[in-house]
Amino acid sequence: YNPILNEMVSAVRGRGCYLNGQKLAIKNASTDLKQALVNVGFPVSSESTLRVSSGAVAALATKVRGIRMIASASQVMSWVAQGKLNAYVSWDLNSWDVAAGMVIVEEAGGFISNFEGKRADITSRDLIVSCREEGQETLISKQIHEILKENNCLEY
Repeated sequence: YNPILNEMVSAVRGRGCYLNGQKLAIKNASTDLKQALVNVGFPVSSESTLRVSSGAVAALATKVRGIRMIASASQVMSWVAQGKLNAYVSWDLNSWDVAAGMVIVEEAGGFISNFEGKRADITSRDLIVSCREEGQETLISKQIHEILKENNCLEY
């Protein structure tokens, strides 16, 4: 629940995702990275995660429409589910940071991958969260992964 925006997002696996009681579904997911709003996590728990996340901001900034840095994984994942953000990338997350958000995004039709490019699960600590198009991983997710890989932002 976001009390400032009065938004209650909920989901149950296999039953869909809802915003204030209205069913959500990610629609018209853009595959154009230049038009994407991407939230980049900024984990300051160690120098190494700070270094890779800073590198990701620099690597992505000129390739997307905008970078956001909101430090609430569950809120950001909710906004991907709502289509307010096109993608979210973060490092060194804990299961309690993302458990609800994973169900919300997937039930809205989104895709969550780990840094190996495979479908993430609750044990995945590094994530790329994005919209999905026609039941497949979006080009945006793949493009973000490639940019992060080329700029040494996947390992810390």
